[in-house]
Amino acid sequence: MDKFSIVSLGCPKNLVDSEYIAQKMENCGFRMADEGRYVIVNTCAFIAEAVRESVETILRLAQKGNKKKIIVTGCMVERYGESLQSLLPEVDLFVGRSFYPVFEEIVEKRGFFSSGLPFHETFPRKPLTKPPVAYLKIQEGCDNMCTYCTIPSIRGRLRCRKPEEILRELKWLLDSGFKEINVIGQDITAYGKDLGMSLKDLILEMLKIPGDYHIRLLYLNPKGITEDLIDLVANEERIVKYLDIPIQHCENRVLSLMGRNYTKEYLEGLLETIKKRIPEVTLRTTVMVGFPSERDEEFEALLNFVEKWGFNMLGAFMYSPEEGTEAAKMKGQLTKRIKSERFNKIMETQKTISRKKLAQLVGKKSKVIVEEEGKPYLVGRILEQAPDVDGIAFIKGKAKKGEIKECRILKSFDYDVLVEI
Repeated sequence: MDKFSIVSLGCPKNLVDSEYIAQKMENCGFRMADEGRYVIVNTCAFIAEAVRESVETILRLAQKGNKKKIIVTGCMVERYGESLQSLLPEVDLFVGRSFYPVFEEIVEKRGFFSSGLPFHETFPRKPLTKPPVAYLKIQEGCDNMCTYCTIPSIRGRLRCRKPEEILRELKWLLDSGFKEINVIGQDITAYGKDLGMSLKDLILEMLKIPGDYHIRLLYLNPKGITEDLIDLVANEERIVKYLDIPIQHCENRVLSLMGRNYTKEYLEGLLETIKKRIPEVTLRTTVMVGFPSERDEEFEALLNFVEKWGFNMLGAFMYSPEEGTEAAKMKGQLTKRIKSERFNKIMETQKTISRKKLAQLVGKKSKVIVEEEGKPYLVGRILEQAPDVDGIAFIKGKAKKGEIKECRILKSFDYDVLVEI
């Protein structure tokens, strides 16, 4: 039996695609292993740094020996197309998303296979996460057309999965032992626009499925968050009181140049409403520093905004001029030194905020997800921490890997906590 391995780079949406590919391979008699004759690299190409990581990964795998067949798929294939064949002669096969449904049929071929971006299902799939954590992708693509973003050109325009297909997959995940369901998409607040329904409608249908599980909502565009959705999160125990809301910036001139379609005043009103209706909410955001023509005073205003609203977690990007985007053509491109200085400054500011926010949890109860067994502590996350992007919890007490337990938070650090079951 031929073995294959998968290297999945980038976001959880890519990971779900990798799980679908793995299932297709196993259906055809291949076996997944740490090492195999086939190496599948699911690439990310959102920004230049992600492209660099993808290329370096491919070249590193190619150096391990000529007996391996290297198959490259994912965002880099969609972004750069057939030009990759001459740029990366080490690769045997390039596969675009349109060929995922027949992936196992072309695995023995060589060359380039892609014909656009038709929507494809990601179920059934082979989970590459361990219980109780799983991702559930409800949509593909994006219609927001932000001026710096390559996603619409890579993943296409918004296409939403039918609710009955999502519900079928959710039931399967729950039956398979997954209890933390992270709902993902490029902008899940846009769910249902092409189906005549809303994200709230979908979540209400999901919650009709009985069981002891939690739903986490990731990647919420600020403009799409309605009061009804806020109330649903506030009142439903099975929805984690954790909202990931990428704001990118707060100053109106920069937001307008970014094509974000909201204002600072809107953001402040939204955050005030969320904190009023969900006092215990954990807020995560993403910001971009060094956007073309960003002034010193606009960056300082962003720093002040972050301090004022006290996001529990924050991720920052240095702006990268991406080929084919409107922002790459804008005047006032900033130097790498300025962008680096601003990035370091905002992350230092956030470290202080995160430390204070976590300190406020000491002595309080939460639920902890056990992800690794070890001594002297188990390792996992409290529900206030999302997988892969936030801190971790060191756990005192006895529990098995995969369990979700009640705990008390004993101590906090910059991004991590010590808890006791």
